[in-house]
Amino acid sequence: MIRRNHGVCLLLILLVAIAPLSGCIGQEEEDTGNGFEWENRSQPDCNPLDINITCKEYLSGFTTPTNSLHHPVDDEVWFSDLNGRITAYDGQTTRLVGNISNLISNCHTEAGLLGFTFVSNYEQNPQILFTYIGTANCETKEVTNLFLAVGDVVNGTLDEGSIQTLREIEQTYRNHNGGHIHALGNNTYLWSVGDGGGSNDPLGHGQNDTSALGTIQHFHYLNGTVSPLHNATATDQDYTLHRGLRNPWKFDVDQQQRLWIADVGQNCFEEINMIPVLQASNFGWSEREANREFNDPNDCTQPPSEPPEDMTDPVVVYTHEEGRCSITGGLYMDWGPEPWQGGFMYGDFCSGDVFITQEGSDGAFQAVHLVDTDNLLVGFGRGLNDELLIFTWGGTIYELDIYS
Repeated sequence: MIRRNHGVCLLLILLVAIAPLSGCIGQEEEDTGNGFEWENRSQPDCNPLDINITCKEYLSGFTTPTNSLHHPVDDEVWFSDLNGRITAYDGQTTRLVGNISNLISNCHTEAGLLGFTFVSNYEQNPQILFTYIGTANCETKEVTNLFLAVGDVVNGTLDEGSIQTLREIEQTYRNHNGGHIHALGNNTYLWSVGDGGGSNDPLGHGQNDTSALGTIQHFHYLNGTVSPLHNATATDQDYTLHRGLRNPWKFDVDQQQRLWIADVGQNCFEEINMIPVLQASNFGWSEREANREFNDPNDCTQPPSEPPEDMTDPVVVYTHEEGRCSITGGLYMDWGPEPWQGGFMYGDFCSGDVFITQEGSDGAFQAVHLVDTDNLLVGFGRGLNDELLIFTWGGTIYELDIYS
């Protein structure tokens, strides 16, 4: 059962500025020799060392929480779980509002229900869009595809019999699925798709402009019909707005209509990309990783270099030092505690570190280390009363706040 707990832990604020920054959600099942192994799901306390930040349990009982969204009509927040369940919380109790576990694969730690959003015209047409990895035979190497689907919400719950597939993208491996979906308004949406998995982008999807893999897709959805916004032929190329991404697990859009993407790296670097949301861009993978040419995946000493004119480098890069391995976004903070506003909040899966990147008066971006949560972080969310939430691999959702 999902429960709410009001116990408080005290954390530490370090306020360490870091220049280059760096990939555990997203490490390849096909990789060998990089020393990474998935952790068993366990739930340590949220016990950083700081007296300036508090961490308290918000909800527990999930497998791997992945997203939270305020309901467009009712006073509740909906949470998605990798296991296929969607749960609503009204501040007092939780209730199950959807369960697509019969549709999803759990063969890989990165598979399952990846993301969801309420449709733009929800009040007139109550539906949710969601993305998931389809069912597979886990005893074989069968690879199943990435799906975009829609379902009706009837009397506050997902009508599973109404679910219809809108798009299906062929996968080549079981990892690097991306899957975040974001409503831009006016019935338009963004959907992140990983490069198809495997080490080093083995099939070259990142720079293949006819492939939907390694991209952010841009589409229009209304009344059961999905269509591209760039051409009318409805090929993968017509849906693609941004490409050259490895595993864009999470992204967000700020009030200035800038897109912030946390893109999971390989062995050396993690990155945050930021561009005007509708400015079509190529972020370089797999010709580049972070702000460097991608040649030897095990050479972490490659110096930064200028990107080609048709590619865009990230605004923040970090390395895998100090136990870091995989970036996990990410919310743009135009709400919450005042010192955290005006920046992109993100963390690292392995180390549990939380950072915020803010733009200085000179236009340069500075990454500030806020706290080590001592947890495996899979994402961030916004609570019922605008609490800043962190989602953990062990299934607990914590609330971070500034101590007062």
